[in-house]
Amino acid sequence: MLALGLSSNKRNRRDMKDKNNEQIVFEMLEEVATESIAEAKNAYTYDEIDDCYVEAKKIAEVAKVELEYYKQNNNI
Repeated sequence: MLALGLSSNKRNRRDMKDKNNEQIVFEMLEEVATESIAEAKNAYTYDEIDDCYVEAKKIAEVAKVELEYYKQNNNI
């Protein structure tokens, strides 16, 4: 009984760590995409850069949905 609880606890910690790592990756994707979009559009003002961030956030959201779809269909 105790061994089962410990195994489940380890799995939960691993799942939380994986979720945290995924969140870090998506935040990095947002940052890199924002910088790339801003550079491509020659954005300099706060409003222009903010628009680039919104665009980058949409890109990251699509990537997250695609990853979830891939994980569910490939038993990852």
